Amino acid sequence: MNPTLNMLKYQEYTAWVSVGGQPLETYCVETSPATNEEFSLHCRDTSAIRLHNLGVYMNIDGQNCGGVVLRNTAESYPNMNDTINMSDVPVSDTTVKQFVFSTVRLTDEDDFADTSSTGLGQIQLELRKVILGNAILPRAYHFQTEHKVHERSKKAVTHCVGLGKEIVITRPLFETRFTGQSIVKFTFKYRDPNLLKANGVIPVPALLKRKASQEIIDLTAHDVKREGNRSNSLVRGERNSHSIKTGNRNKKVKQEQKPSSGLIEVIDLT
Repeated sequence: MNPTLNMLKYQEYTAWVSVGGQPLETYCVETSPATNEEFSLHCRDTSAIRLHNLGVYMNIDGQNCGGVVLRNTAESYPNMNDTINMSDVPVSDTTVKQFVFSTVRLTDEDDFADTSSTGLGQIQLELRKVILGNAILPRAYHFQTEHKVHERSKKAVTHCVGLGKEIVITRPLFETRFTGQSIVKFTFKYRDPNLLKANGVIPVPALLKRKASQEIIDLTAHDVKREGNRSNSLVRGERNSHSIKTGNRNKKVKQEQKPSSGLIEVIDLT
């Protein structure tokens, strides 16, 4: 299996999701991690020379989870690194919890009939050029893992991201400042494979049999959103001057304007 087929790519940047150290296999574009399995997010910059610090920020199920900085070539030499790996979120000053695929709670309560599930079932990595500032104290993220979705929900989001075991770890954190608009946003959407098969997204071999006891989810409909006025073309998907479409042809991703500068907190692992 060619690992590059499991990645989203824009210019010199690539992103992918892995379970057990292996990139999740994709279809057009789906993959099948098992529920309750830990997973990791990855981003790579293949530039020969990195002239700026690259910040990679996670948004999972509509919730910000911090980020990691890949230092520029001059600051990182000779210990040059081109890949960022992210698999957890800080839950206290000294501990983190690992990401796992989980399930939402379906309900028939009318109170949840109109409840918005914006961002649920979605993993997004945003890449930005940043300037590193002063070191700051560690912070915890209040990541919500309990989600209720009405069983008649048209979005058919039945899975979410939960948190696994807690690990004691110490990482340096720095204040960062954005130096412009987002470079790109990589978006992964994961759905129940049975729904995707029913919709013809995942091909089903005639003799395929699946064990009923094994619950699986799929990572699907990868979106790549281009930010700024870049002219380079994308790998996967179609592009015009307003949106980039991938996976479902009826779904468009609109460009968003971001403030030219701002402060956020970021974990620096490099």
